[in-house]
Amino acid sequence: MHRFVYLAYMLMVASAGVTFVFLEDVETQFGLPSWGVGLIASLGFLTAVISAIVISPIGDRGNLTGLGVAGFITSILGNITFALAGDLWTLAGSRALTGIGAGIFAVVARKALIGEATDDSGEKLGMLISAAVAGFIGGPAIGSFLSEFGGIGTPYYVLSVLLALIAAPTMHWIRSTPVATSAVVGLSTARHLVKKPGVRAALFTQVAVFFNIGVFDATVDEYLTDLGVSNAGVGVVIVIVGSPLLFIPAIVGRFVDKSPRPADIMLLALFFFVPIVITLGLWTGVVVFVSLAFVQTALESAIFPASARVIVNETGAEESATGTGLLDAAGNLAAAVSALVAPIAYDLTNGPLGSFGMSGTFAGLMLLFARWNIGRRDGDRRPSARPVPLPKT
Repeated sequence: MHRFVYLAYMLMVASAGVTFVFLEDVETQFGLPSWGVGLIASLGFLTAVISAIVISPIGDRGNLTGLGVAGFITSILGNITFALAGDLWTLAGSRALTGIGAGIFAVVARKALIGEATDDSGEKLGMLISAAVAGFIGGPAIGSFLSEFGGIGTPYYVLSVLLALIAAPTMHWIRSTPVATSAVVGLSTARHLVKKPGVRAALFTQVAVFFNIGVFDATVDEYLTDLGVSNAGVGVVIVIVGSPLLFIPAIVGRFVDKSPRPADIMLLALFFFVPIVITLGLWTGVVVFVSLAFVQTALESAIFPASARVIVNETGAEESATGTGLLDAAGNLAAAVSALVAPIAYDLTNGPLGSFGMSGTFAGLMLLFARWNIGRRDGDRRPSARPVPLPKT
């Protein structure tokens, strides 16, 4: 029954995937400015930040049933509203609703899957990441196919129906699964966690990767369209680029569950991630761009479960919702900012050079911050060099 949790989250994230493949069409149909496209792209991320910060402490208290139902209702409402939208602000509002719904359900899903122990949390959270990516890269393909039968609104109606059908069995499992809880959880817990160097290192890493995700999501449709790629072609490219995230996170998750130093895996993958992103905008051929983006995504696939495991090692099962919520919030905030400014950077440089150059440079800076914090954490754990006197006998 727990597989319904993965399926539900996949469908909620698929709403975002459908949206991104239609950004160019929506921009042309409604005459939207570049900043309007960026707003639509960024609001789903931004509202997920709010959900993660506000909802995560409630999840650590064990109140999952009401939250899960709210996530389903909000996601369905957001899909229907986007299908009926006819102007910028309605499109933006519906995108915000889908972001809120997915953000709420993400808190519930992570808490329920971790349960009462963190032993296999890396693998479970890795599988949840894969489910989300399956929805995100499957969304464009679904959207391109279904829109041929009834227009842009059709895939959103289909997703709404599917979510309604699986809501009951998903919530039945969530309601019946035992979870570790914490009686006193709030913003003070989040502040306490941020003081830990290991947590900060994971947050910096998440920010680096999600900043680039926002850039990619907000500009890839325009870039590929400029190169003459159709909507269906854009969907195929996104499937190819995102495919490593379908299977690598769970594999790496199992590995980091057994590793005494998951932070090393996280930092090593980010080290190779930086130069690839910086050079991504230098190429104007579809094949080279897709090949580099594929490698970049493979590195992201290793970073996500490793950073999640670093967080869970610091929080334990009791405060895992707050800890992973912070990770989710940091990433989505970075993606919201980059998705908002990336179309502007793209227009200023007449292509992806400026947007991906900005993203790669920023990722390099985050790598330095993350490495410094890991060094501090290791320093805190080193035994004191001063000899300890033996007790007198």
